[in-house]
Amino acid sequence: MAANPRDNAPAVRRRTRKTGRRLVLLVGLLAVAVAAGGGWYFWHARKAVVSARPTQPVYVAIKPFVVTVLDDSQATRFVQVGVDLEVAGSDGAERVRQVLPAIEDAIRLEILQSKVGEVTSPQGVERLRKVLIAHANDAVATVLDPPSDAHKLKPGQPSARGPVRNLYFTELVVE
Repeated sequence: MAANPRDNAPAVRRRTRKTGRRLVLLVGLLAVAVAAGGGWYFWHARKAVVSARPTQPVYVAIKPFVVTVLDDSQATRFVQVGVDLEVAGSDGAERVRQVLPAIEDAIRLEILQSKVGEVTSPQGVERLRKVLIAHANDAVATVLDPPSDAHKLKPGQPSARGPVRNLYFTELVVE
């Protein structure tokens, strides 16, 4: 005699329950794996951002020196200049220290070419700062072999990629 389909109904239900439980378990494991992978990705992406911080600046002091400058009436004036160079990292500081005499000479020559009015006005001091930063970076690039990632420096233009980031006047006295 033919088997009644209703007699097999509990077996079909059991099989469906087992398949449903397995499906829920599989979806749950997949969700946990995706969450763990996403967490790992964001954790490592955050670490990469934190480790990409710029290097801490190092300051290289240049001893104060005196330069004679002519004023508008051709009278001799004395300008005492002391500067600190803000340098990118200790490697940049070492490179700057190696060429410090060339940087000091570039500072002297630029101040000799300036007029007293330029050295005493805020706009003149700011222009002088930018030019001196460019001269310092040029001195490092021309005296030492530039690193492989450095670009060509244009004379008279401040460079954000050179080792000297900024220049601070610690003394600027005009007599």
